[in-house]
Amino acid sequence: MGAISIFKCVGKEVEIISDSILEGLNISYEESNKNAYEMAILAKALKEYRNEKYCKLPFCHTVEAEAFGSKVIFDQKVGNRIEKYKINDINLFEDISEIDLNMGRIAEVLRAINILKKNEENVILNITGPFSVATSIMDSGLFYRSVRKNREKINKLLEIIESSIVEFILAGIKQGVDFISFADPVGTMDIVGPKIYKDISGQSTYNILKRVESRLGKTIIHICGKTSTSLEAIGLIEVERIKAEGQDYLDIIKNIKEERKDIKFIGHWCLNLNKSNGEIINCKIK
Repeated sequence: MGAISIFKCVGKEVEIISDSILEGLNISYEESNKNAYEMAILAKALKEYRNEKYCKLPFCHTVEAEAFGSKVIFDQKVGNRIEKYKINDINLFEDISEIDLNMGRIAEVLRAINILKKNEENVILNITGPFSVATSIMDSGLFYRSVRKNREKINKLLEIIESSIVEFILAGIKQGVDFISFADPVGTMDIVGPKIYKDISGQSTYNILKRVESRLGKTIIHICGKTSTSLEAIGLIEVERIKAEGQDYLDIIKNIKEERKDIKFIGHWCLNLNKSNGEIINCKIK
């Protein structure tokens, strides 16, 4: 088999929310990130504004890191970002414990999903992968130095992150999400390199997907194209190309979900593009 090309996504990583939308709803940007009711209102308004069929939560990739103890700046203009890391010394990684899904913004995200589903909305839950979470808990420089010098501690930290992400996914499924979007923007093979991806990052993502595989119910996980092609490149998934019809990509996923109950994971494409390419890539976890 030839070399696998890593997917190049042209979708926007950060969605900027305009002042006019927030003013029309009479809610603040920060509160719409923190309060379940306002979060649900904004998610529905964004769906309608963008002429989409699904509400998407959360609005950024900092929710998991904040739940681990990092501090977040809520910035409407450029997107939310980490202000202060939870860990500044790898020897203090013992301060990290699994996420409490009943506290803070991550709990509000789950409540917002529940509100939307009770109002018969379709919902996509965005999940951030382990390397992106890890480098939001600590500075990326410290993280990669620790990968070289303190591998055992990094492995233990990733185990905690993996377990927390698994529980977040399962909690989203319990709330009735239609799809889960899984992305690890800083943990793909083109970013970390083949060796680190094969030894650590890819394996960590694989661990998460494998642990939830039998517990997805009717929910399908869409793996970001960069992540799914990275996993295929190191032999952790195999793919099946399925011709499918639909008005757009999400419509195709909905249709294939009805036809193929065996499909758990799909990938090699980008949800942000949401245009039909005439096929679904079934990603089978080995």
